[in-house]
Amino acid sequence: MPNLKSFMPAVVLCVICLVTTGLLSLTYELTREERDRQAEAAANANRLALFPEAVAFDEIDASGAPLPEGLLEATQAKAADGSLIGYLFLGTKRGYGGQVPVMVAIDPTGIIAGVRVLKNDETPGLGKKVEQSTFLRQFVNQMTDKQFALKVENSQQMPVDAVAGATISSRAVTESINIAVRFFQELDKEGQ
Repeated sequence: MPNLKSFMPAVVLCVICLVTTGLLSLTYELTREERDRQAEAAANANRLALFPEAVAFDEIDASGAPLPEGLLEATQAKAADGSLIGYLFLGTKRGYGGQVPVMVAIDPTGIIAGVRVLKNDETPGLGKKVEQSTFLRQFVNQMTDKQFALKVENSQQMPVDAVAGATISSRAVTESINIAVRFFQELDKEGQ
């Protein structure tokens, strides 16, 4: 018959693990509301950086259909009087270090009003250069009637100069913007 003393450390360890797991779960649940509030505040800060005059951001109803792959968010920026200021789209594509989320602001006439690369894990000093205005201003004030491409293959593409040494990151930003542009074109066809 086995000795009970030899099992005691394992029993104590299991009890400690159960109590710790329970406390961790409780802490997670107690802080959920505050974490959600902080996430929404951070998202609104990014939205307000692109449309500072907006007072509300309403989710776009895509007629019950899910957003296309790579598009995480689609919202309308509204003024205090409820009029439409523009559209905000959050697209993401895989870069060199992981997903590269890009927020794109498009005004109601179909002109890209601004682009903002959000937090990502691209290589500091190289891939992170896609966050700089020297790269992003290529997209600003461009019409949404064409797709952007690092390597132009037809007349329906607008050329983009990649960041030297960061082609993968540049392509991720470009493709994220193209996702937003395609979705805006679909909305425009539907008259939303």
